[in-house]
Amino acid sequence: MVRVTCMHCGRGYMLTHEQIARAVEESQGTKRKHYVADCPYCRHGTKVPLRPIRQAYARLKAMGVLPVVAEQEEATSASDSEEEATDQPES
Repeated sequence: MVRVTCMHCGRGYMLTHEQIARAVEESQGTKRKHYVADCPYCRHGTKVPLRPIRQAYARLKAMGVLPVVAEQEEATSASDSEEEATDQPES
């Protein structure tokens, strides 16, 4: 888990497993050094360094607790496209 303190309201919160996985997934192949996390209390963006996020990702992966974010989104979009294809009448 990664602890973050909001720079606007000063409250602390933890990034969820899904946020950690999404941050690492979005930063792969880029030169980004920060991830912008939205504060759950005031909804302002807070820059979080990617180094502790990547370390937390490695720990979660080693423990086997890591959520599968990309595969869930792909499965959802694939099932939606299949439903659209079956809803269209054949001519």
